[in-house]
Parts: sequence; structure tokens; C-alpha cells
Amino acid sequence: MLKFLEKSLFTLFNLLFFFVPLIFYPSTSELFEFNKMIFVYTMTVLICLTWVLKMILNRKFFVRRTILDIPLLIFLGSQFLATVFSFDFRTSLLGYYSRFNGGFLSTLSYTLLFFAFTTNINKEKGLFILKSLLISGFLVSLYGILEHFGIDKDIWVQDVQNRVFSSLGQPNWLAAFLVILLPVSWAFFIKERKTNVLWLIFSTVFFVTLLFTKSRSGLLGFALADFIFCLLALVINKKEAILKTKPLLLRLGLLNLIFVVFVLALGTPFSPRLSDLFNKKEVSVVTPQTVGPALETGGTESGEIRKIVWEGAFEIFKHHPVLGTGVETFAFSYYNFRPERHNLVSEWDFLYNKAHNEYLNIMANTGTIGIISYLLMVVVFFKFLAQKLLAKEKEENAKLMLLALGSGYASILVTNFFGFSVVVISLLTFLIPAFVFSLLNVDAPAKTKEVSLQGKQKALMIFSLTVGFWFLFLIARYWYADTLYAKGQSQNDSGNPVKARANLVKAINLSPQETIYWMEIAEADTTIATALSKDKDQEKEMAQIAISEAIQATTLSPKNPNLERALANIYIRLSGIDETYLFKARDAVLRALKLAPTDAKLKYNLGLVIARVGENDKAITILKETIAMKANYREPRYALALLLIDKNLKTEAREQLNYILEKINPKDEASLKLLKSLQ
Repeated sequence: MLKFLEKSLFTLFNLLFFFVPLIFYPSTSELFEFNKMIFVYTMTVLICLTWVLKMILNRKFFVRRTILDIPLLIFLGSQFLATVFSFDFRTSLLGYYSRFNGGFLSTLSYTLLFFAFTTNINKEKGLFILKSLLISGFLVSLYGILEHFGIDKDIWVQDVQNRVFSSLGQPNWLAAFLVILLPVSWAFFIKERKTNVLWLIFSTVFFVTLLFTKSRSGLLGFALADFIFCLLALVINKKEAILKTKPLLLRLGLLNLIFVVFVLALGTPFSPRLSDLFNKKEVSVVTPQTVGPALETGGTESGEIRKIVWEGAFEIFKHHPVLGTGVETFAFSYYNFRPERHNLVSEWDFLYNKAHNEYLNIMANTGTIGIISYLLMVVVFFKFLAQKLLAKEKEENAKLMLLALGSGYASILVTNFFGFSVVVISLLTFLIPAFVFSLLNVDAPAKTKEVSLQGKQKALMIFSLTVGFWFLFLIARYWYADTLYAKGQSQNDSGNPVKARANLVKAINLSPQETIYWMEIAEADTTIATALSKDKDQEKEMAQIAISEAIQATTLSPKNPNLERALANIYIRLSGIDETYLFKARDAVLRALKLAPTDAKLKYNLGLVIARVGENDKAITILKETIAMKANYREPRYALALLLIDKNLKTEAREQLNYILEKINPKDEASLKLLKSLQ
């Protein structure tokens, strides 16, 4: 039984590292991160359950101690406190819906996996699991290369041929993952002579895929990892003969020669292709961006947007310096401190649920306690690793792999500076140190022996199995509720609110605390209500149901300005049934503006609603305030022109229309027609 549990732990960890990078599923609300996170939760339960059963059989609670235990538990404690005192407890517990990674339960899972790994995985098993991870990365890379050549170009909205993302879901996330793997493949290439050609192929495929991501942060992370690995490999070789100096130099030189050749052949965001230079074409190293989240799309240069978002993140930290606003609550808190000049960038109306800098994200969400405990983990790990790498003892010939893991870990610090961790990166952030400790065989686990089960052991095993399967049931229910929500959302978008409502009711019954489920069913019921014009009683009843559902969403998450915005939109849509809903829409927009005072779109919506309730003078004032916030905003200028015409202020109206035609869109047909009518 004990041998079976030990083999099961080894198998489960192999499955974890092999499948997390590969998993995605199209029938959930988010294809990539949600399913990876669900898989991590599932494997965490299975691994911890197996580990607990093993300890019960051994009649001994055993956790291998490492120097990182206390820093890791301090960080976990900071996340727990920030969750307890969060702006939005559920978001802090499970992560922002659509991102998922980063919530307290994900951090708890990674922490438990760390302790399970260091306790149960030795050097031999650790090296095998690393190879499983590399094989997974190789498959991910092959898919990415095929994407570049158009294998799935008609499936995605994004220009995936221009910037591949494979099974990771976003080019920068794929790049961050590959940069972690590259040094590990180099270590195997240098040390394993019989299979060094295979590892050279792996390294080349990883690097080509990295170039196809066109990720600037990924290439910067690669440059740091390559520099650290090559420099320290030579330093370590003097103290511990990895290879003779000349063969080591030749292998490092071959690796870097391959990298240079592909950089010249394929180009990077920082440099053109060699063929373009020879052909004397006009060359631009500005990378076209994919359609996607803010800071990853075209328009305003991403660096300029980052500065604004980082400024807002730091303002959150200044106002909530101890524990922040709560784990993963950036999507709510940012809008309260969003710089007004954010209205002037091309992605001004995008949803920002991350600070696009992991460290500022931690500061904003978990305050001083969170960022200090996080940095403590990093510093303690690197100090320990440096001591082992520079020590005179041989450490059982593990130094080259330790260096590879350390180089990959260092690359995370770079890619996280320009972005944020996703599931696979967070998993490796917590488990790379676990690999290091296992490769060093620190406090090797005690030998186990078969023993007969006693009554207490049987009871504990039954209890553990019951708890474990209950957790698995909760995870499955959470996942299934999301599939129902995704189906309902799709049916809503395709104009089938009745079927959407049926699926959304099931989703809410399974997961009644999800605000987006309530708001989505409110949207469906609003559509149904507006279609019941022949039956006034049913029409009013369904309108009231829709409003109560939307209010339920805002009640569950009162700090979320987007929910108040959605509630206002529902009131406006239902105002054809009852005009008094316009006043409630006004109140909802005002509440949203308290949470997001610099949001120009909310300000514009307030002006429209106030105009519809007949307060034109006030509406004119608000629309002028909107224009002051965002001068190039066409809609409030056009609406203001209409209101000015109603007041017979035609000269001022012409000024607004001329501004639209001269500085926003010279071909704006509505403005041209309205201006012509004034003349």
C-alpha cells in the first residue's frame, strides 16, 4: 500500500507538470486559465489526499523542512489576512473571474504542492518530472510553431500567426513559460551526452517559438537567463568540473550561435530580419499587437499605458498601505484611483483587472505586508541558491541543474515586472524552489515500511477520503457551473434569452455567489421583458425580476463599478416599460461614478440619462465636464451639440461639430449632416 501511494504521488506530480501547460477547453467562459486552475485544484486535492494517506499508514506526520518554509508561510499568511479584510471576499478567495489565478485558494494550492513535493520527491524523481515538463513545453512549442504557419488562424479573433500563444492563451504568457524551460534544456544538453542532440532540438524549438511570440518582456527575460547561466556555468566549472573547459565553451557557444542565427533570420521586436536589411526594405521593429486585453493591443504605445496603470496602482498602495484592498481586487480599486489622463489613451475604456506589474499588483492588493513577504521569499531562495552554487562541495553534481532552475526563476522576475503571473508561471514560481530542494536531497524522507492497519488508522483514512472526495465534488460543481454560465452567455449574445435563462438558473443554483451569473441572467430577463409588449402585466413582472437579479449582483459585490454600470444599462433598457426607471438609472450611474470618478464613459452616460429625464441644463454641464476629461470623445460632443441646438445655441453647437470633423473624424456622416442643417 505504501509503495502504491509513493508511486501515485510521483505519477500525480508528473501529470500535474505535464498537463497544466497543455490544458484548455472551449466550452468554459475562459478557455485557458480557468481550466488550468481547475486542474491545479484537482491535482492539489489528489496529491494532498495521497500524502495524508501515506502519513496515516506510516503513523507519522512528516514534512521535510527547508529554509523557505517560514517565508512561504508568512506570504501565505499575508494573503489570508488580505482576503479576510478584502473589498470583495469571494474575488480574493477564488481570484478575479476570467483571471482566476492569484486568489487565496490558488496560493494555498501552490503552497501545499511545495510542501508535498519537497517531502516526497527526491533527486531522481525530480529530474524525471523536469523532463515531463520539458516534453510538455515541447508539445506546446510545436503547436505554437504550427500556429505561426496558420494551423488555427481562422479560429481565433487574434492574429495568431503574427504572435503565437499556443495553449497558454496569450503571447507574453507563452514567452514567460518558454524562458523558464530554456535553461533547463541547456543543462540537460551539457550533462547528458547520450541525448544531447535531443535537448539541443528542444532548446532550438523553444527559442524559435519564443521569437514567434514577439514578446519583448520574454526576450528580456531570456537575455537575463542566458547571461546568468553562461557566466555562472563557467564560474562553477572552475570549482566543480562539469566538463572540461573547452567542451563547455563549445556547447555554450553552439547554443548562443543558434540563438543569434534565428534572431537574424526571424527578427525580434527590437531588431529587423537580416533579409529585410539586404533587400533594403523600410524596416520597422514595432510589433503589431493582437486583439486582446489592454496593454497587449495596438494604439497607444504599451509603455505609456503601463506608466499610467502603475501610477494608479501606486496610489492604491498609498491609500491602503498595510493590507491593500484585498487579494485580486485590482479591477475594483484601480478605478477609484485611475489617473484622469488614462482617458486619452487608445485603450481608455478597457477593463483593467491587473496592474501589469506583479510587484505593484501585490502592493495594491495586499499592501506592505504582502509585498515584503513576497520579496522575502525571493531573497531567501536566491541567497540559499547562491550559497549552494558557489560552495566548494560538489552537491552531488547537481549544480548545473540548480543553476538552470535559478536562471529560469530569475527570468520570472523580469517577465513579471512587465506583466503578471498566470497559472503555469505561478506554479513554477512556487515549485522551482521545491525542485531545488529535492535535487539537493535535503533531509531525505524517511524510509517507509508496510504495517498492519489499526482501527484509528482506518477511521482516519475513511475521514480523509471523505473530505478529499468532497473537495473534488466542490471543484467539479464550480467547473460545471461555469460551463452552464458560458452556454447561457453565448445564447444571450446570439439572441436566445429564454434558453440562456434556463442555463443561467442552473448555474446560479450551483454557484449562487457569482455576481456575473446574476448580471447575465438579468440581461436575459431584460431582453425577455422588452419583448413582452403585448402582455403588460407579464412585461412589468419580468422587468422587476430582471432588476432584482441585477441588484443581487451589486449587493454581492458593492465595490464593483462595472456592476453598477450594468445595472444602469438595464434600467435604461427597461425605461420603455416604466419611465421612472430612468431616475434609478441616474442613481446607479452616480454610484458607479463614486467608485470610478475619472471614468469619462460613465460621465457621458450620466449626461445622457439626465438629458432623458428632462434636465437639459444639467446635462449640458455634465457633457462639458466629460469633454474636459477626454477632449477626443466624439459621442459627448455630438450629444452636446444636439442639446445646444435645442436651446438655440447654434454657434456653440457648430463648434462641437467642427471639432469632431476637424480633430476626430473628418468623415463623420452624422456630424456633417447636422452641421449642414444648421447652415
